[in-house]
Amino acid sequence: MTLAIAVLALIVAVVLAVICGLLLWQLRTLKLRAEALADEVSLLEPAPPMAPDLEATLGAGNRRLLVVEVLNPLDVALSRNKAAGVLAAMAPERLRKIVLEQASREMVAEMADQGLEVEVRVHAAR
Repeated sequence: MTLAIAVLALIVAVVLAVICGLLLWQLRTLKLRAEALADEVSLLEPAPPMAPDLEATLGAGNRRLLVVEVLNPLDVALSRNKAAGVLAAMAPERLRKIVLEQASREMVAEMADQGLEVEVRVHAAR
């Protein structure tokens, strides 16, 4: 009876050793893959630096930022007000600012209607 238990214990030990060997082999494979991926990541171009005001806003931690860029503020202004063409010719930056401020107010109102509490700020690029 003790011989049977010893043989059974030996078989269990061999099976466990084989399983440990397979796990170690998988771990080695994963380490090699992680090193290869890290090498690929290091070759990627770095992200452009954030504007200082955005860095100050985000700080450290898990905050996330949704960025919306209005690509056609002058077209929007012209579609809403025909007199905006004169302002666009004389002070295009001022008109862009007005459109962005209006868009931010509209976004806050629309998101509030959806139950989202948001803060919208206009940030200028460096």
